[in-house]
This record gives sequence, structure tokens and C-alpha cells, in this order.
Amino acid sequence: MTIPWPARPGGPHAPSDTVVVYGGAGTTSVESDSVRRAAARVAGAADELRAAAAQCLAASGNIVVPGLPGTAPGMPWPDGGTGGVATLGPVALALEAAAHEAARSLVARADLCDLLGWRLLRAAGLYEEAESTAERVVGALITAGTFGTGAALGSLGWAGLVGVGAVGGAEVAGRLAGGTLTSRATVAVAGWAASGATRGAAPFSDELFAGAGSGVALAQAGRAEGRSGVAGGAAVLAHVAREAPVLGNDDDGFRVMRVGPGDFADGAVPAWSGRGASSVQEALTRIDDLYPGTGGAPAATVAVQKVVGEGGQVSWTVLIPGTQSALPADHPWDGRTDLELVAGQADGATAAIERALADSDVGPDEPVTLVGHSLGGIAAVALASRAGFAERYRVGGLVTAGSPTGLLATPPGVPVLHLETPEELVPNTDGRSAAENPRTRDRVTVVRSLRESTDPGDRTASGDVVQAHSVTTHVRTLDLAVGLGDPRVAEVADRIGPRLSGATAETRYYRVERVSR
Repeated sequence: MTIPWPARPGGPHAPSDTVVVYGGAGTTSVESDSVRRAAARVAGAADELRAAAAQCLAASGNIVVPGLPGTAPGMPWPDGGTGGVATLGPVALALEAAAHEAARSLVARADLCDLLGWRLLRAAGLYEEAESTAERVVGALITAGTFGTGAALGSLGWAGLVGVGAVGGAEVAGRLAGGTLTSRATVAVAGWAASGATRGAAPFSDELFAGAGSGVALAQAGRAEGRSGVAGGAAVLAHVAREAPVLGNDDDGFRVMRVGPGDFADGAVPAWSGRGASSVQEALTRIDDLYPGTGGAPAATVAVQKVVGEGGQVSWTVLIPGTQSALPADHPWDGRTDLELVAGQADGATAAIERALADSDVGPDEPVTLVGHSLGGIAAVALASRAGFAERYRVGGLVTAGSPTGLLATPPGVPVLHLETPEELVPNTDGRSAAENPRTRDRVTVVRSLRESTDPGDRTASGDVVQAHSVTTHVRTLDLAVGLGDPRVAEVADRIGPRLSGATAETRYYRVERVSR
């Protein structure tokens, strides 16, 4: 759990000031760590100032006496040239005094740097102490409480486990059903309460899921298949989704079908089908066109785009949308697959993506960039982390938005960009906050607090899981991060971007559906 934004004085903040970056080349920590680094730099400056003062004093002892060999000609001795001990002339005395004054001034500034460094270290210590004595206590209490709840419900068997799943999907279900089932007044009241709950729960959602998942895994150790924590709890709930009779989810595999213009709601494929993406942001934006509600695509549709560069180099981009049904559905883009992915079990989504790539005849040396939102992001990272996939395909990059990927490793040397907001809650369902994502030179996480922003749109989205989780919100986060000029974000984006664009492009669309026994 991390709460960097409330610790900043004077909020709310400009949208760009709510962006925090973890991982990547160079600096990889924020908040108290960055304050400590600043203190070290100030201490270094103090040392340099004192060294400069010492040089000034040394120089004052070497003031040239007029009339000595090597000095300017025609300058008389102070005693009229009669010999004896020479004394300093007025100019030399002034130079000596100036050197001493410069030395005193440099030492005074060094003392100020020491004081500033001490205050920075004290501020860092106070921040860490406050976090440990307040926020961590609250987080620990939440983890303990949800652990007990998860264990209790898990011990009840099928009914309790179905209850856990229902609670987990209540927010999404409420947002989908809201206006059609209740009056406007009730919706307004419920929306206000849900917004407050969302903002309040966001900082501690990782502890909430970590506790509940661990409790369920402990109570149902057999169904957890040796897994602990959230992965174990997800394995138990995935078992429920597959086997519980009340869910009616009886299937025997899946099939992947290529779809064309006639399968889209408006009778045409997206306008970008024939051209590569100019940036990571554009590639991410395109995922919205793969959702039935926003782009009119058939349910569970993925896009595989082949791009040919000026020199004939071929690269591929796979666009993967997120969950389209909280309950088990007739396709793998459902809550059951979410659970299987978090648990590290076999799932239909990743298997279907591999079939789509095989149908597209991707060459072994042609880089494949995987761009996913929500479930699509988990599937992308899960695929890239599998030895078999990495042996068959050359992974050129990974981009995820709103995806719980903290439990998954990524291949070394592959540029990875994660985008998250605390208020969307979804990325924390693996029990990890953005600050706890793995940090490597190649792996960068960009997180932005919507509730701390002065932008009205951000403030509204901060109380709405659906808006906070939307593709549009994540594209805006990336735009802000790139605009800030953070070198870690730029370095990863610059490695991924060129593989998305080219002189020509061809896109194939694949629909996936489950096959019943």
C-alpha cells in the first residue's frame, strides 16, 4: 500500500502533478527515498562549497607582491625600492580581503546547505514514521479483517465462495444495472454513496484483496492447489466458476473465428485497420473499438495487426480488450478467466491469442507487441512470461492499462509499460499496489491519483470505477507522463513506439467463443 498524494502539501494538484512513476532506468523510487536523495545532493553541494572556500583562503596566501620577478613592470616597492621586507600594496590587500570575504560567504552557504539537508532528512523520517504508525496500521487492520471474512466465507463451502465472488463483482454489476432497475433519486443516492466508498477504499484496496484472497486460500487449501495469498484465493474462486452448478458454465474448450466488416455493428471495421499506430497512446486508444458497447465489435474480439516498415521490416501488434462479463459467459473474456489468469491457471484468453497469432503466420524473428486493457493486460503479461510463448515468438513490448500484473514476471530486455489509477481498484485485485509492482530497468509503472487532481473530469472519474478504469483515462495518464518529460517513461515508450508504425498495415480480427459439451 502506498499513499503518496495526500502527503503532498497544498492539494488538490494540477493533473500533471498527480503522476508518479515507478521502475525504469535511473531513479526508481519516490517520496521519502527521493527526499533522501535530495538531502545527499545538498550535502554534496555543502562539501563542494567548503572546498571552494579552502581554495580562496589558499589563494589569499599567495597574493603576488608588487616588484617581485614576474610581476607587472614599473610597480614600485612599497618602501621606495630601498630593499628590506616587502609589504603588500593597497591592491594586493584588497584582493586578500576579497578572497577572505568570498571564503566566509562560501562557508556560510555551506552551513545553510547542511541545515537544509538535515531538514530534508528529518522530513523523510517524519513521513516514514507517520506512514508506519498510521497508514500501515490501518492497512494491517483491513488485511486482518478481510482475511477473517474470506476465511469464514470460504469455510461455508459453495454458498460462501459464491458470496465472495458476488461481493467482488458488486461494483461493476451495480454500474451496469443501475439506472434501469431503480428510480433516478435512488440512483443519485446510491451513486453518491458509491463514489465516496470508491474514493475511501482506493488507498487500501490492495490490503483488502490481499486479506480476502489469503483467507479464502487458507479455508479451501485443496482447491487453492498449493497456492497462497491472492493467487490461491483466485484459484479457489476459478474452481467455483467452472464447477458450481448454479452458474451453468459447462464448456469443453473454445473456438477462434476470423470476423469481417459484416460482423461489426455498423458494418465496417475500424478506420485505423489499414495503418499502424503513431504512438503507444494511439495503440491503446484503439482498444476501445474492440468493445461491443463503444466500438461495435463482436464480443471477445482481438485485433492482430501486421505492420511493414520502409525497409521491409515486419512487426506485429496485438490489441486485447478487457472483461466483458462479470459472470461466466459463452466466451473467455469473463470473470472466470480473470480469476484463472491471476491464479496462473490455464485459461481460454491466452490460448485464443496464440491461435490468432498462429493463423496470422507471425514469423519467429518478427517482434510482437502486446497491448491490453484490464483482462487483456493480464493476458498479455501472462503470455509473455511463458517460456513456450517466448520461444515461439519474439516479444517486442508490453503495454497494460488497468491490469493487476504485480504477481507476474516479465522477460528481461522487453520494454514494459503499466498504467494504473488507485481509484479504478482493478489493478489492486492481486493484492499489490502500483508501488509494489516489480521494478526493473525495462519495466515502468505510471500511476496517477484522480482524486488529487484539479481537473473536473478527473475528480468525477475518481468516484466512478468504470470511468477511472476506462481506456480514455489511461491514455490521458500516459499523455501527462510523456508531457512531463520523465526519462523513464520516454525511454520505454520510445522503444515500443517504432514497432507500432510502418509504411503499410493489415489488421485481422478474431472472435473467441466457448464450446459447450
